[in-house]
Amino acid sequence: MINAELDRLFPQPIEILAEPGRFLIASAATSVAKIIGKAVRGGKLSYYLDDGVYQTFSGIIFDHTQYPLKSFKKAPTQICSVFGPTCDALDTLSMTEELPDLEIGELVYAENIGAYAGASSTYFNGFPPAKVVHVNQDVAVTV
Repeated sequence: MINAELDRLFPQPIEILAEPGRFLIASAATSVAKIIGKAVRGGKLSYYLDDGVYQTFSGIIFDHTQYPLKSFKKAPTQICSVFGPTCDALDTLSMTEELPDLEIGELVYAENIGAYAGASSTYFNGFPPAKVVHVNQDVAVTV
């Protein structure tokens, strides 16, 4: 049905090529990261996570994809910066994330991170890629 409509809308010699990977698999994974550092820089709250652009969030660099972070804590939010663990200036997840006042050890998560996140993860600065845990909808998992 899709091919017939593409043929109708785009007759020869136009050929449609698509790589639907992110569309098909992005929703298959949610990343959970722990806050390992917290600071105020230039008057703005900054969080440091145990995961970054050299690991699960590599799509920020390679695909210019944004992964909005969410908190399990329900509280008023503020604009903050979020960085990965490597101390490299490129390891920046967001300079304009909206999160509540969180403490070291609390968790944040990003949905729709299933496409390519593991494929380009590295061990940069000695930080290993995130652990992947498969969860069935009917099964609770504690890691």
